[in-house]
Amino acid sequence: MPTLVVRHRGEVVARLELGATPIRLGRAENCSVVLRNDSEVSREHAQFQLDDKGGVVVRDLGSKNGTRVDDGEAFRNEARPAGSRVRVGEHEIELIGANAPRRAGPSVTFAPESDTTAGGDTRFFPSSKRLDLNQHRLSLLMSLAERLGGTFERKQLLEEALDACCAALHFERGMIVAKTQRGDAELPVTRNVQTDENGAYKISRTLINRALLHGERAVVNNPATDLVGNLSESLVRFPIRSALCVPILNRDEILGVIYGDRVQRAASYTPEDVDFLAAIAQQVGLGLANLRLIQARLRAERMEAEFRQAREIQQALLPERPLCVRGVTLAGLNEPTSTVGGDYYDYFDLGDGRIGFVIADVTGHGLPAAILMSNMQAAVHVALGAEPDLPAVTSRINRLICENSVNSVFITAILGTIDPQRRVVEYVNAGHPHPVCLGISRDPADEDNSLPLGIEPEEEYRVQAIRLPREPSGLLFYTDGLIEAFDGRGAKLGLEPVTAALSGTPDWSPESVLRVTQTVLRDHLRDAANADDMTLLAVHVS
Repeated sequence: MPTLVVRHRGEVVARLELGATPIRLGRAENCSVVLRNDSEVSREHAQFQLDDKGGVVVRDLGSKNGTRVDDGEAFRNEARPAGSRVRVGEHEIELIGANAPRRAGPSVTFAPESDTTAGGDTRFFPSSKRLDLNQHRLSLLMSLAERLGGTFERKQLLEEALDACCAALHFERGMIVAKTQRGDAELPVTRNVQTDENGAYKISRTLINRALLHGERAVVNNPATDLVGNLSESLVRFPIRSALCVPILNRDEILGVIYGDRVQRAASYTPEDVDFLAAIAQQVGLGLANLRLIQARLRAERMEAEFRQAREIQQALLPERPLCVRGVTLAGLNEPTSTVGGDYYDYFDLGDGRIGFVIADVTGHGLPAAILMSNMQAAVHVALGAEPDLPAVTSRINRLICENSVNSVFITAILGTIDPQRRVVEYVNAGHPHPVCLGISRDPADEDNSLPLGIEPEEEYRVQAIRLPREPSGLLFYTDGLIEAFDGRGAKLGLEPVTAALSGTPDWSPESVLRVTQTVLRDHLRDAANADDMTLLAVHVS
């Protein structure tokens, strides 16, 4: 009985035996395996079941992001046989003890035959042999290259190539077998090739294997009279009068095989014929390689579009301008190291005389981090406005993140409020670096840290208060991308150079504090690049 082992980032999250009852995966509670912490998983994503031969079949249930079987492309709203592993979002499902997958048609096997050595009227040529083509065949080849160059679908490319081979070389039967990226043979494209009672193609295994494994080209003539017991039983049994077989190459990589033969006509093939077929195979190899590049480009474009979308989401989260209200000014700065960073800050008027603010650093990057930050921003705005108790607000947000974030993703954050009338700043620190106080007397021992958000749903958070003097003062909140910046020699910046530079600054306006801090960081890095995102939030109280 097959066993499904569900892993997320290398950790086993579920292990189930697949029996008569199908196993359904998704985010919905009614699924057999609930994958709550994966934003790429749909509510009811995929279903695993056994076919009548004991093989595993995976059916995508109309998911948003599709399902992948083994190394194949993502598919939706259909069922496919699975061999060793399945990809659902960020989860990988390993299939242990599953029977080999059944294909939609005959498997790529060939009729059995005895061991062979070359001889008689069969000739093999190494792939390095120079091709000999006449002018007419060069014209045919150029025409085929033009047609293949405008083909962007793999099966269509192979069909066009096989049609050209059959027409130019008068094949009565033909086949193209292409390899997958794992090296397995795909279901072939064929012309007039029959299968036996076991589903094996009636084509010489020897010729196919010597081309597929060793890159050899072969021309066979009159095997029934010259090569009984010498080359291949299948060549005699079918019978085959003449045959050509060449590898499909792209540089030194064997991508597949082209095979063609005659079973009625007695005409022989020449070495020039095998050269021509090899030249066609070169064009097919180039076409397959180009399709790989196109598919890689499309994947890169999809990824780039995802990053653009994530960056747009992230930029929309950040305040457009400084906030000046009731003698308090706030401004921030975000410098991501990549297209999409994991830092976030915000500030807003709560409407009751207080000002809310937050600075946060989420582990990871990309669209999942941006979506998580978007959820957090909405939660902070709603919760801070409705609930004056900061620990209660933070606990609610923490539980929300624990329920909706993927495993091992957490957020360090400071959530707080500023009350200008009472001249007090209150905040909760969830595993985040402590702020720099400017013109404010504060004992570092008073600082208290709790666990970051998203780790422990029942974590308790405590409020901390900073009493503001009557004189102008300031605060600088920051992410660890500032103090953990390393220069080219591997020296870490730390906090001391920042506090020293700010202490000597007569103007603690947010604009001045941000500028001085940036200067300290750039002087430290010089030509080195910062390895982490850096975000600053400056507060000035007049």
